Amino acid sequence: MMMKLGTAIFSLATLAMTAVVAEAAPRVTITYAHCCAPEHTYGVYAHELADRVAELSGGEIKIEVLDGGVMGPEQAIAQKVALGTVQMAGITSNNVAQLAPALNVLNLPYLNSSQDDLTGEHGLLRAGPYRDELNRRVLAESGSLRVIGGFTNAFRSLLATDACISNIEDLQGLKIRAPKNPVMTTMWESWGVSTYPIDWGETFGAVATGVIDAFDSPTDVVLDLGFHEHIKYITEATYLPLSAVVVINEPFFESLSDEDRAIILKAADETDVAHAEYVKNNGKRVRKALVEDHGVTFCELEDPEVWAARAQGAWPELFTLVGGGEDWVEMTVKYRDTGSMK
Repeated sequence: MMMKLGTAIFSLATLAMTAVVAEAAPRVTITYAHCCAPEHTYGVYAHELADRVAELSGGEIKIEVLDGGVMGPEQAIAQKVALGTVQMAGITSNNVAQLAPALNVLNLPYLNSSQDDLTGEHGLLRAGPYRDELNRRVLAESGSLRVIGGFTNAFRSLLATDACISNIEDLQGLKIRAPKNPVMTTMWESWGVSTYPIDWGETFGAVATGVIDAFDSPTDVVLDLGFHEHIKYITEATYLPLSAVVVINEPFFESLSDEDRAIILKAADETDVAHAEYVKNNGKRVRKALVEDHGVTFCELEDPEVWAARAQGAWPELFTLVGGGEDWVEMTVKYRDTGSMK
């Protein structure tokens, strides 16, 4: 009896060890880098994608998520994916546009009026004919970046340390950080503002030390990345939803089998859909926690039509900064309005 028990225990231990070895040695490992903490919207997407790939592949494909910007600022991450140093990443579109200017179309102010324009059923970042064309252009311009997914964490809000930004005149005199992107810089200039082009990874320190006293970003960064220590006023606006693209190194992607490529694309498509619902629900959680737990005040714009008129008036100037120019912008607007590329 004791021998049988011992044999059973040995067999169970062997099975457990075999499972551990199998889990520790996937057939394909893919590194995925992004800017933020695991609990932030970018991290939620990354880990959800990793879990879905593991599930669909039976553990044979592993996505190793590199959280917290450990691979550098987003523009550096884009370069590393282009070179193949990192195989995959989720990056804000304005920071990939340095390599693929066609993505600048997603940064035009007031192009989109809702999250669904980006990530809804026929959204610009949802799998379909528009994203196929976007990917074709990104591949041609970058030489090595393939777009396989896309997401948002809502519209950019105006975030300030000392007072509400309630009208366009309130911008005057503020030290405002903005991404290093010419389309976004031109938008701010249309509002009479010269911005500080600070990398995202340096933004918290810049706020904490008073180098800047305002910036724009989706509201969840205030809660999930600790900015609530310094940001006490939030003005929710509708001029630009943040758009992020999931890119993979094209030579690496082509080196995979047809079956593995299909798994990755299916997982990305499913994660896009699930994550869009997560973002819609997450906004309520974020606002409630900021108000009740951190004393943040939410403000309203008194003159949104002035902001829109000035920013949209700059569109002709921005066409030259968008890969594909005015024709690509017009194609994008048509698809947004009709769901058709024809």
